[in-house]
Amino acid sequence: MTGFLVRLAQLRIYEAFQAELGSRNMTPARYSLLAVLHDNPDSRPGQIAEALRVKPSNMASLLTQFEADGLIIRLTDPAERRAALIRLSDAGEALFAEVDPIVTALEGQAEHMLSAAERHELRRLLGLVAAR
Repeated sequence: MTGFLVRLAQLRIYEAFQAELGSRNMTPARYSLLAVLHDNPDSRPGQIAEALRVKPSNMASLLTQFEADGLIIRLTDPAERRAALIRLSDAGEALFAEVDPIVTALEGQAEHMLSAAERHELRRLLGLVAAR
């Protein structure tokens, strides 16, 4: 089954991620949040949840953890005083700078399992599935 094979591939990639970054309390979800906030500072929590395709309640929990770890700063949105804007703190930016090269290297290792043409075709096909 296609879904099962995709899940097995995901598990293989996540195991490598855990082996490299688990000691830093880094998970794919935590890295994804770091990356989104690095690339999109001053985002609203709902925008972040939408970008990462997670439930707002799960996003709230992850943001609370990040805040407790000193990785984010919550600001009041000047356009709507009741809304919060989220950005990485200096510690969050430093953590991203530390782990991003490791994640990039892991991505490269996963990609080298396939030829360039195979990677292109896999991405194309997964993009079709994801878009529907």
